[in-house]
Amino acid sequence: MKESYGPIFRLWHWLTVVAMGGLLVTVALRESVLDKKEVARIIADKLAEFGVSLASDQVIAVAKAVRANMWAWHYIFAALLTLAIVVRIVAMIKGEATLPILKVLRAEGAAEKGKAAVHLLICMGIALMTLSGWFYYFHEALGFEKAAVHWVKELHEALWVPLTLLVFAHIAGVVRHELATKEPIVSHMIHGKNDR
Repeated sequence: MKESYGPIFRLWHWLTVVAMGGLLVTVALRESVLDKKEVARIIADKLAEFGVSLASDQVIAVAKAVRANMWAWHYIFAALLTLAIVVRIVAMIKGEATLPILKVLRAEGAAEKGKAAVHLLICMGIALMTLSGWFYYFHEALGFEKAAVHWVKELHEALWVPLTLLVFAHIAGVVRHELATKEPIVSHMIHGKNDR
């Protein structure tokens, strides 16, 4: 495999890495230490120790306020991922990247087709994740009631596990390829050089 990665392609790749990493961290926080119900329970328990009680909707409002910075970072990383998608489109226009479906169609051999298919699924997952996230975020501005677009939120959340597994499969494939062939793919993705 001989690859030469141009500057726009590398920019897209590393923007995507940073954005996906940040999004993964915020989702992990949402599902663990900053879970809305767990934070609300901690607040209610602590207030009860001081002899203070709040209605459940008030406690949830405080819990949401505690999580607000996490969501702000989620949106920042989502904007960065959106920028990465735009950079990827520019890379395809400039000839530094190929439309992922074309890579699948042009790949020779099962191994190459498999790699290209994983890459295609990652790109499709990222695109769908980004579109569904922004659609849900702007649903009111677009004239949709929250109840009518709840399925979009569910889709957005459901995409995380398969997309994360595909990303880890991609990373494992790169590590395996580097170890098997001694080709410095990661170095090429950083420097853009191809000395083989």
